[in-house]
Amino acid sequence: MLLHHLLTQGAARTPDKTALGWVKRDRSLSYAEAAEATDRVAAGLAALGVQRGDRVGVFAHSGLDYLLAMFGAWRAGAVAALVDLSRAAALDRYFGDCGPKVVIYTHDYFDAVDRHRGALDSVETYVCFDGAQPGAMDWADLLGCTQDPPAEVAAEGDIAHLSYTTDETGRPAGRCLSHEPACGAARAVAERLGIEAGDVSLGPTPLSGSDQVVVNLLPALSVGATCWVMNNWEAEGGLDVVDRLGATILAADGAVLAAARREAGSREGGLPRSLRRVLARQGAAPADLKRAWQDDLGVVMGEVPAPEMGSWGSSGR
Repeated sequence: MLLHHLLTQGAARTPDKTALGWVKRDRSLSYAEAAEATDRVAAGLAALGVQRGDRVGVFAHSGLDYLLAMFGAWRAGAVAALVDLSRAAALDRYFGDCGPKVVIYTHDYFDAVDRHRGALDSVETYVCFDGAQPGAMDWADLLGCTQDPPAEVAAEGDIAHLSYTTDETGRPAGRCLSHEPACGAARAVAERLGIEAGDVSLGPTPLSGSDQVVVNLLPALSVGATCWVMNNWEAEGGLDVVDRLGATILAADGAVLAAARREAGSREGGLPRSLRRVLARQGAAPADLKRAWQDDLGVVMGEVPAPEMGSWGSSGR
């Protein structure tokens, strides 16, 4: 199974159900809308010459268009190569490592992109999410591509998702997820933790890291549930957002789960009644925080083991 098939399968089962949402702009897409938009992004990328195995770099704030860029890259048979905005000063090192053919970025980081443009020989096209800029086309033009989407070319073992940390020397360290191993791990997590189609999962971690995909998106989408992404836990409302969305799952890191626990102790009404489970990557939350969620708040914290991940240096190039 390929990762973007999570949307097409959902569209076949429950086309009008919300698949993906973005808290900051209160935007969402049904499964049918998300699958159709994914096809359009893939068509636009193919028109730019993106082929199986090419890298599509994304350097942007988390959001709905970020999700479509990622799913569209997978649909086109490419690798979504994600670089966090905190790495702007060394952008040439990260994109220089993975060699993207296309880079999609956010307008407020134009200076960082422009500063490193001369060092990124692999990049043939720059795309700005927020409108055309010097040397970059408008994301809306790519999203509005009217060509047919390309044929399915990816294989289940192909690398789909590339995210970065740094190694002990400070050099970029790419970590890869492949299509079927990631899908299989997500299905196993959903079954073990009892994630169901009626769940609403909220993920307030950056899309540039693997946690958002592994802990929030893939397990929920694998059973046809709804996923929301959130840019900033405290600034955007914290548990009030959980309450408003009727979120049943909070998929986060240790820092957000610690903040949410503190907030539950001081918030009028305490923890939203809808929330039945919190999820974190295995080892991301200390044992005392897990106990506090269960003993003080009555919510079990599930741990999501990392799926099989490869190193970009050894398996990607």
